[in-house]
Amino acid sequence: MRVAILGYYGSGNLGDEAVLWAMLEHLREASGDLEACVVSADPTRTEAVHGVPAVRRTDAFAVRRRFRACDVVCSGGGSLFQDVTSWRTPLFYAWLHELAAGRPLVVYAQGVGPLRRPLSRWVTRRAMDRAARVTVRDPESAETLQQLGVRNPPEVVCDPTLGLVPDRVVAGGQALVACVRAWPGAWQEAVARAVGDVARERGLAVHVLCMHPELDAPVSVEVARALGAEVLFPRRPQEALDALQEARAVVGMRLHALALAATAGVPFVGLSYDPKVRSLARALDQPYLDLSGLRSELLGQAVRHVLDDASAAERLRRKVQPLRGLAREPARIAVELGRSA
Repeated sequence: MRVAILGYYGSGNLGDEAVLWAMLEHLREASGDLEACVVSADPTRTEAVHGVPAVRRTDAFAVRRRFRACDVVCSGGGSLFQDVTSWRTPLFYAWLHELAAGRPLVVYAQGVGPLRRPLSRWVTRRAMDRAARVTVRDPESAETLQQLGVRNPPEVVCDPTLGLVPDRVVAGGQALVACVRAWPGAWQEAVARAVGDVARERGLAVHVLCMHPELDAPVSVEVARALGAEVLFPRRPQEALDALQEARAVVGMRLHALALAATAGVPFVGLSYDPKVRSLARALDQPYLDLSGLRSELLGQAVRHVLDDASAAERLRRKVQPLRGLAREPARIAVELGRSA
């Protein structure tokens, strides 16, 4: 089974690399004979981290050749069709969908939106209509596509990382882990104060986990200095998961830091700078606070509540367990389409 995978890979964002890690695992399970190739911003990095061939995503000739040689193209996961980071983002991924013309295309557990510009909405609808099947990671993404009037009804699954199974279970970690990202606003002091106060009260170590060093290193260092804490810079998604498994609780902005914590049964408090964080927290019955206007007192209360709930970790594991099969559904769909192509 020859599969091409496109997405935001090779750019140093461990969240997206964790998504790719999960996708490759699930596609291998579903196919039994996977030959994968990844469309990447940095093919050398992708090949080193994941052990699969990769092509540069701006090389239209190489990408098109790989697409033609495969049985099915997987678009995603991650948040590819949104225009918060740049108005160019949905246009770029729509272009990649155009290059996949003639091969079965599966939209793979994507998060869609926000789409604030008419052009973004138009190109997203056109790109989605090129897909044979459309799967999304949350109901909000499905609603966005329905409002756009896409031809194929979106199927709600969940983020692929929720299907990862840690190779060990760590109970009762002794650290409070914070994961922040570059984002406008004066929220850093509130996060540092709340995390620091609770950690001192409970005798917990504090770590700041940086999931995307190219963007998040400055703010991670800033928050860590205020906490007198160490910044962790994992190089691979497995290392990020290992660090999160040592936590008693996680306070996080990065979506996939929270998703990886959930797979390890570590409760979290989400800091919602984007609807996708709120959506994940709601799906897993975890507390969250809006980053805008964040107050350290409210965040401290939320973290204390999580730490004081003796059954929080077990409830989270029970919540994640049925999602492991749902996380594998897009892989099953992709293999089915590829076999029948």
